[in-house]
Amino acid sequence: MKFVLPLFALGMVAAVIAWPQLAKRHAMLPLSFSDVETANAALVMNNPRYRGTDSKNQPYIVTADRAVQDPEDDQQVTLDNVKADLTANDGSWWSLTSNTGLYHGGLRLLHLFGDISVFGDNGYEMHGITAEVDLNTSQLSSDDKVWGKSELGLIRANGLRVYEKGRVIVFINGVNTTIHPRKGRG
Repeated sequence: MKFVLPLFALGMVAAVIAWPQLAKRHAMLPLSFSDVETANAALVMNNPRYRGTDSKNQPYIVTADRAVQDPEDDQQVTLDNVKADLTANDGSWWSLTSNTGLYHGGLRLLHLFGDISVFGDNGYEMHGITAEVDLNTSQLSSDDKVWGKSELGLIRANGLRVYEKGRVIVFINGVNTTIHPRKGRG
């Protein structure tokens, strides 16, 4: 017993230490990347890809050329050359690009900065310099200048709100529109 009990206790300690390492290997994460490095205690990922779904189970994918995790907040990641694709359950989609983004994983918020472009399968095209995308609700908002076009015409405003994945768009704070006449009208 003097030898069996200590060996058994040692084996249990080894199992407790090894178990989390073995369990980590089998965990599936929706984040993928091609390369990882560290810079100034921050985790740096090249070509990250984050997949998820919103509150209505509609899929989205956020990719970037590079992601740098904030060393003080592991939920916050700075993204370079952001691309996001959002697809609705009815098959419609929106594609978004931006120079820079700040993604908060816990809140599922994507703040975009720089040359922002948004394209929809309905022919809408919007541009701006800042925007926030709530990936929980698939809503986009901006309180800065935006401009865009569709088959109906051109629009400029000092902000916008996009709801229901683009089915409802509200322009705010000084709106200027140019409506193209429809062909075939008398």
